[in-house]
Amino acid sequence: MTVTIGGNPAQVLFAGLAPGYAGLYQVNVVVPEGVTPGANVPVILTTAAFSSPPVTVAVQ
Repeated sequence: MTVTIGGNPAQVLFAGLAPGYAGLYQVNVVVPEGVTPGANVPVILTTAAFSSPPVTVAVQ
């Protein structure tokens, strides 16, 4: 599994089922250095050659 934030690869710390929730998958990542700050920075998760649609997060 890979995650990009603002086009930069992010370190994946955890990927698995969220404790206490049925069927909820949780992914914890570190925002990489070099990401341009903004209100709508795209985040894309890729696994098994399939990519998620981009979602956005605010980065300061």
